[in-house]
Amino acid sequence: MNREEMLAFLKNEARGIATMFGPNCETLVHDMTRPGHPILAIYNGSVTDRDVGSTADIFGDIGDYDETVYKNKDYTNQMVLSRDGRTLKSTTFNVVGDDYHFALGINLDITNMVRATQMLTELTATSGDLQQTLMQDARSQLEELLRECISAVGKEPEAMKKTDRMRIIRMLYKRRAFTYQKSVAIVAERLNVSRYTVYKYMHELEEAEKKGEHLIE
Repeated sequence: MNREEMLAFLKNEARGIATMFGPNCETLVHDMTRPGHPILAIYNGSVTDRDVGSTADIFGDIGDYDETVYKNKDYTNQMVLSRDGRTLKSTTFNVVGDDYHFALGINLDITNMVRATQMLTELTATSGDLQQTLMQDARSQLEELLRECISAVGKEPEAMKKTDRMRIIRMLYKRRAFTYQKSVAIVAERLNVSRYTVYKYMHELEEAEKKGEHLIE
């Protein structure tokens, strides 16, 4: 293609992309062979407030740029923060021929989408997993009950006899401590006995209660 044919092709491409993605998508064609890289065609120019002939860049600056910066390098899906506080996604493709050097630019204003994403992040944020929180709170409550019961017995688990441990199991049973998840394992660990032993003590207390011995106070 010669220069005019390529320019017509790029204009058509730019127009199609802008139409497809709507008013927040600006597309333009630069002449990279001229100082300031003037805009030859632009669609939805309100995104960066530029018109045909403008030499302002996407940041709003005007000046001459070293063509070697752009000559053989495309910039794809880059974030741009505009001076008026908007967020853009920008892509620039270079098209170079014997008698032309154009750049096809695509700038998508995603400011509202970024704000919406931030709002969704805030709305979907949680302080924790309820099941885990409830389990942790239940464990804390059970451990507090255990401390109270051990204090009531007046001995540390290492010095306790079976009657002492039975007394603690009885107090815990009365306070419905064994309704907590993993309560038997927690009590067994604290009393330095096996879970089997805790179940055995509970069974003995239940059997005594059935016989009317009222061991469960």
